[in-house]
Amino acid sequence: MKGRPILGMLSGFFFGLFLGVTLFLFGAIPLHSQLLWILPLVGIVLGLAMAAWAPFGRGPEPAPATADTIGYAPAGDADPTPTSGTTLEQDVIETPEAGDDES
Repeated sequence: MKGRPILGMLSGFFFGLFLGVTLFLFGAIPLHSQLLWILPLVGIVLGLAMAAWAPFGRGPEPAPATADTIGYAPAGDADPTPTSGTTLEQDVIETPEAGDDES
């Protein structure tokens, strides 16, 4: 059997068990109902069926990235405005204007 049958059995059992408890707590079925015993068993069977049917495993490998699939910003798209601000140590960072020459 392919898939994960143990995981399917456990998850189906707990689903059926908690579904039965929920139905009992909401008053949909009485405590002496046989449905409280049947729901976990049905959950085990459905969990096994889903584990056998589900498409587990690795999917197809993704295509490798090429220059055609990677987008680059064209040259000259950068914002030419000067930046200023503070660092985490509260040091002030200032950049000179484009026309300023400090030499």
